[in-house]
Amino acid sequence: MKGPQVALPTPYAAEPETNSNKSRAYSKRIARIDSQRKFWTKVSTIRYMPSIRFWFSIAAPASAGVILTNWEYSSVEIAIIFFSILSILLLPPHFSSLFAKMSARHRLQLRIEGFKSKEAYPGVERILNTLHERILRERVRLFSAILSALSLFAVWEIETGYVLGQILVSFSVILGFISWLNTFYLEGSIPMRSNKFPLLSLHAPTLHESVLNRVLTDVLVAHLDPETAGSWDDWTMLLEEKVRDGHSPSAALEHMLTALHLNDRGLLTSEEMMSSIREVYKISALDKLTDTTAKINIVSIQSLLAHTRAWQPGLFRLIDRLHDASKNGELTLSENKWRTDLDLPPRSSDGQSDLFVMVHNGGDSDMTIEVEIVTAHGEPEVQTLRVPCKRTRIKEVVTLDGLLDSALVLWIGLAWPSTVSGPHPVQVTINGDDGNTLSSTIVQTTLTSSLHPESAGVRMADAAEEVRRLALSVSE
Repeated sequence: MKGPQVALPTPYAAEPETNSNKSRAYSKRIARIDSQRKFWTKVSTIRYMPSIRFWFSIAAPASAGVILTNWEYSSVEIAIIFFSILSILLLPPHFSSLFAKMSARHRLQLRIEGFKSKEAYPGVERILNTLHERILRERVRLFSAILSALSLFAVWEIETGYVLGQILVSFSVILGFISWLNTFYLEGSIPMRSNKFPLLSLHAPTLHESVLNRVLTDVLVAHLDPETAGSWDDWTMLLEEKVRDGHSPSAALEHMLTALHLNDRGLLTSEEMMSSIREVYKISALDKLTDTTAKINIVSIQSLLAHTRAWQPGLFRLIDRLHDASKNGELTLSENKWRTDLDLPPRSSDGQSDLFVMVHNGGDSDMTIEVEIVTAHGEPEVQTLRVPCKRTRIKEVVTLDGLLDSALVLWIGLAWPSTVSGPHPVQVTINGDDGNTLSSTIVQTTLTSSLHPESAGVRMADAAEEVRRLALSVSE
């Protein structure tokens, strides 16, 4: 006797109505959370509000501290007022951090209709951990201010006696100092202030290729947060169909990025820049690039380039020297027909730095070269790479993207132990496939623990500020 037949699900069937309704409900919930994030972030960053929070975080524990000195003008009531106002001022950034964490988690990890997980992209865990740490710090400073106010209120309202009163006041001073320390750390930057690229300021390049095949494209993509990187991938796939015949999609994109970079330097006008882009893209692509409603367009790409430039000024110094030498007729080869240029920041912090190497092979044929990097007291001290280097016909190449395409560009991470400081030399040697040395250059960097213009923290803040500055200039 046959049992009852059960219809098996088919992967090609239409999506059930319940799943569709659930997706729409999730989408509305995500939109509400994101609107709350924008609201509380806007309230937290009202003009002078960060400075007001900072000075109240100093004034509150100071007003409690003078009570311990028995100064005639000290007042428990004033200290309570200061801590109460501080507690209220700390509420908006606390809510901003909460909604920022929820919004980021939805953007990066949710898998529903209209959303896809970005966990395949590097940096997801780092962004979420950074936001989680910020929430903890926000809670610590908020509850420290509240507990300080309650301790002082107990001294004011209850007969605590001299000893217990002094203990409670001291407790409020200590908690106020803890609140100030966290305020000093947190007020330097408010995350997710950009509406178009909210996660960009939280991303730091950790994984990247040592060889940059398409120099500007590869370095720009390495500095994109997972959400923006996903949007970039989708955008470049759509743009591939709009490339003019005779140009590859990757070469056309690199050509456009070089035009945008030269425009930013003031070497190309906006009309010349658009004319250069029209050489490689069809009119339909230009319509999409100039669409102000699109997430990726000319303006947003300029923002992303500015963000990348703030992160890696050394690479852009190499590119600018190459372009200037080409235009001034100073792009010459050495006696053995090779050109090598390096860039290493004069100062390096946190025991790490980025070395950029650009090599042009002016010989008669392609060659596999050996690049040896010797870092004094580094980890490791010696790095060796064997990479192919194609022949460059410098006199026949006139465009910047052509010069970059014909070059071998390396992005090498350097590291030193935390106990090492002071000036340290780095030697870069280029050996041919026959073992002969083609070039050898020594550069030097000074290891320091203090902040400086090219330290990681300053570069990250500068990169976020560049994106915000461009976004504000466009909105105006």
